[in-house]
Amino acid sequence: MVRLISPEDGYLFDTHTDIQNTFIEKIHADGTDAALDWLLTVKNDTERTYPRQLTFVWEADGVSPHTLEIAEDADFADPFVTVSVDGTECTVGNFKIGQTYFWRVDGGEVRSFTTKADAPRFIKIDGALNVRDIGGGKLKQGLLYRGSEIERYFNITEAGRRTFTDVLGIRTQLDLRIECQGKLEKSPAGDSVALVQLGYRPYMEVFEDVHKAGIVQIMEFLTHEENYPVYIHCMGGADRTGMIALYLRALAGESDDEIHTDYELTGLSTYAGGQTEGAHGFRNRRAPYYAAFLDALDKYAPGGTLADKVPRFLMECGVTAAQIAKILSIIKA
Repeated sequence: MVRLISPEDGYLFDTHTDIQNTFIEKIHADGTDAALDWLLTVKNDTERTYPRQLTFVWEADGVSPHTLEIAEDADFADPFVTVSVDGTECTVGNFKIGQTYFWRVDGGEVRSFTTKADAPRFIKIDGALNVRDIGGGKLKQGLLYRGSEIERYFNITEAGRRTFTDVLGIRTQLDLRIECQGKLEKSPAGDSVALVQLGYRPYMEVFEDVHKAGIVQIMEFLTHEENYPVYIHCMGGADRTGMIALYLRALAGESDDEIHTDYELTGLSTYAGGQTEGAHGFRNRRAPYYAAFLDALDKYAPGGTLADKVPRFLMECGVTAAQIAKILSIIKA
């Protein structure tokens, strides 16, 4: 006999940590500079991009192990998590935002809980940094993930591989690093993950023809539904990866503020170095290299939003309207 204790039925769970919530609130209330200054006092070389986890607790008359199942559907046809537990509690994370989940132990009583809908969806992949779902606003969750590399400076662990493949179901690792092209034979995440290397450079360099061509290759890759879910990365998931996230969010029609805030969330990662200026950590909407890029984009729709400018820029690069439409048919919520 199993008796479920926690979470209670109908519980509303915030997947964000207090620091993540405060950082986002300060960006909107006090501005990015104030938010980064505050972050310096609480970061302490700790990775702050991991989501809050939820602990499931039950009582049982029988002996261990017990089977904990968590699913998006009440009939548990396609569980989000199925885990064997020695004991009567288990902690789980990486939930989607704005999603109702059902849970049970040993096939018994079913309870539900719902996650808050506040974006973004932070992700923990053990051995990687700065990981989050690009979806959650106007893009579907569970199709596009952004984060750090996983084999050079940051090394994915066995637990990280299980999250990569079994929990997130990632099919393709899209490596944007020019410097690593041809140096990897397969994905460090495992044999079930295809490795695709399509390099380019971000910010003002993207206006050079060679990097425009790289953007076209990346967008063409994203027109193929069989490639999804995709893990997109460069070194730290900040600059090259950040610009791809910007393009996709703009294509979906997200606001400039939503796009800029997503870019600034790299400040929560140890990859950012805890700095408010310099090569690492100075990733906010007024950073010189980011601001120069935004100014250069302005010629494509003067005075307009990124949702106006980005499609025109991409089409100048050589991306077709049909390719943009195909990508949106796959990823738009």
